[in-house]
Amino acid sequence: MVQDGDYFGRTVNLAARIAGRAGAGQVLVADEVVAAAEPDGARFEALGPVRLKGFTRPVRLRLALPA
Repeated sequence: MVQDGDYFGRTVNLAARIAGRAGAGQVLVADEVVAAAEPDGARFEALGPVRLKGFTRPVRLRLALPA
């Protein structure tokens, strides 16, 4: 949902929770991002399922690294 130029909803909440788990200089992504990525654009290291606040099921996270 968009209101006054701001985005709200489950996807935004998920992105915020994933970003909150990242350390300095890290880019963490969910499997959906990996599936949509260009094959030669990056590589992804599996971190495993992680429980995130507000989500009932664990989310499989991956660390994005340069190709």
